[in-house]
Amino acid sequence: MTGNESSIQGGLLIVTLPGQGAVGKLSTHYFDPRAQQGKIRDALVKWFAIWGIPLTRSTANPSWLEAHTTEVIWCDEVPAHLHGPQTVKYFVQTADRVVHAIETLRPKLILVLSAYLYEAMADDAVAPRISAVIGKAKSAPRRITTMRLKALEQRFEYTSLLVLPTPSKNTTDDYIRSLSAPVRENFETASFDLSDAGDALIGAAKNLLVLDEARTLQTIQNRLRISEQRAKDLINALEEIGMITQSDESGRRFFRS
Repeated sequence: MTGNESSIQGGLLIVTLPGQGAVGKLSTHYFDPRAQQGKIRDALVKWFAIWGIPLTRSTANPSWLEAHTTEVIWCDEVPAHLHGPQTVKYFVQTADRVVHAIETLRPKLILVLSAYLYEAMADDAVAPRISAVIGKAKSAPRRITTMRLKALEQRFEYTSLLVLPTPSKNTTDDYIRSLSAPVRENFETASFDLSDAGDALIGAAKNLLVLDEARTLQTIQNRLRISEQRAKDLINALEEIGMITQSDESGRRFFRS
């Protein structure tokens, strides 16, 4: 955390695994493009653009969201012999830093970038300390995507909670795009003002343009007077040169930015 916690209360708190958080001292704000904030920040910049949540990327004139975003790394390191679910018990034992951040910052929205960290937060030894600040749960955790990687939301009396996977090769643009509506809803429920999205929403809308592959194939066949297989080959060629995406799990293709 930055040392000026009292001035950034009521914002966004990002909770990360050890070794994946900010690099070096934060002198301005979390999304300052000049700051070396690590893989999580860089991934979130891209995710926010896909979700249509605007970031100014300005050093001197950040938006309210940018100026009220804080990252806390759960602990400094995890013993090398602990992996996957085995880490949860250790995270329960090392929860003081995160509990202190929640007590100090009183965030409106908490973004937890690991299901294992969420399990530690929900443990009987940790949950009462957090609930003392964010209130009682108003609902059970709920999945917010039908895709394979788990993503959850949960509402509390004074805070909303989003649990997303740690950025990796598996958090593809298609996967992040599938979270757009529930993520935006959680920001809005937490009273973040997304009404000034402007160009960010235009970019998000562009990313959601879907190719009607069946109709396109038919049009290519008819207009170019070629076989169906040749038309399919041309569609694949458009993918290879980067104009359209691969088919996602629902068989959709999107136009690339």
